[in-house]
Amino acid sequence: MTRTIPPSMAGILEELELEQPMLVTSEQLGQLVERYGLHTPTRIVAARLRERGWLLPTGQRGVWEFAPAAVAGAYSRNDPVTPLRAFLAQKPAARCALTFQAAAWAHGIADRAPTHIEVAAATPELARQLPASIAASVFDPRLDFQHLRGVPVLAPESLLVHMTARPRAVRSWTSTLEWLPDLAAELSWEQLSRELADRSAAIRARTGYLIQGMRPDLAGAVRELGPPHGKTWFGPRAPLRRHDNAWQVADTSLPFDPRTLGAVA
Repeated sequence: MTRTIPPSMAGILEELELEQPMLVTSEQLGQLVERYGLHTPTRIVAARLRERGWLLPTGQRGVWEFAPAAVAGAYSRNDPVTPLRAFLAQKPAARCALTFQAAAWAHGIADRAPTHIEVAAATPELARQLPASIAASVFDPRLDFQHLRGVPVLAPESLLVHMTARPRAVRSWTSTLEWLPDLAAELSWEQLSRELADRSAAIRARTGYLIQGMRPDLAGAVRELGPPHGKTWFGPRAPLRRHDNAWQVADTSLPFDPRTLGAVA
């Protein structure tokens, strides 16, 4: 596919080719318009570049994916994290990060990203602001985000605690089992204790219950933070799949018994 270059915008495209940004915001484009002395409004410049296939939609208003000449056409890179990257291009201070299978994929312990990337947002308001193409849930980690694949990602310990704090937010526990043992092998007590320090007894119980087979050392340390207090539900109040007396967990969600998973460390 041949893409034309408007003479008046040649300088802008030359600079974009030099910098090779994955995304271009309306603010960045406006700076280029001013730098090259164009009198055309930025929105018109953006429209013309979109029409010719140099800028591609991201789903985020005012943010586009740049399709360089090397792509040989108006073709997206199809990067799974583009929706989050585009959102953060406009709201860089937003406290959100990849979670669940998307985070496991970013850490290299899941072999594929989900169809819709999953993002943990620190507040319900922020979760509502995320694009519809993102599966958002509310979770505010105690540990710092890690930056992988160009976006913030929950640390392994934060990812585990998000799963046990919001088990109903996990869309497929069957898929999770494919990478959960590898996640468990990555956990450190120093980091996990920080993530659990001020969490509820219910979250601690669900965490201990989930990792007791894979990481009995960490499950024992979790118990020392405080014993279970009454019954804790793992999932909605529904018919039981199993009950764990040691952790006082009523499990209605997991399609596997975590007590039978082999130790990984």
